[in-house]
Amino acid sequence: MIDDLVLQGVTEPYRMLTARAEFRLSLRADNAETRLGGIAEVAGCLGTARLAHQRARGEDRVRSRSALHGERTATEIADQGVAVGRDGARRTAFDWLRFEGVKLAHVAPDAATGIPAAVVDEVVEDARYAPYIERQAQEVARLRADEAILLPQDLAYDRVPGLSNEMIDRLSAARPLSLAAAARIRGITPAALSAVLLHTKRVPA
Repeated sequence: MIDDLVLQGVTEPYRMLTARAEFRLSLRADNAETRLGGIAEVAGCLGTARLAHQRARGEDRVRSRSALHGERTATEIADQGVAVGRDGARRTAFDWLRFEGVKLAHVAPDAATGIPAAVVDEVVEDARYAPYIERQAQEVARLRADEAILLPQDLAYDRVPGLSNEMIDRLSAARPLSLAAAARIRGITPAALSAVLLHTKRVPA
């Protein structure tokens, strides 16, 4: 957001909208300290008490996450009254938590022992979002690796599948030379960049 305010001005505070925020799957109120605490520490913004709190919280996260390494079978979960298929599959407690109806008490009741409830809740939410966040991280990594790709100057953005009219208008007006340049256009979303990248790879030069 700071980058956009400096480079693009304040005509459209689109980063304030969750739907257009970069990497929005990782943006949650409960993990703000985990996401931003390290940055604040490096910037020297934390006092002694806050720094101690953050480090203790980090240790609690590690302990809670470690307690979710144990594996349970589908049969063990189903025997507790949870509607999962008895296919004999073994998964870690962390993986089981993304299944509907599966709670911490079903897979790792000791994971919350001696750990603040807010930290436990954050770890559980991490588990529930894990497959989607991993997929997003892979998309971001691929996108960054492909940022140097040049875009055809005659590219018909209205023929790119998945682009909204707004994205088409902005890209058509700016005619970015590369994917990296497209990423700097005000209002262009990561999803739009992915769509453009995929389209350029499919269309012969």
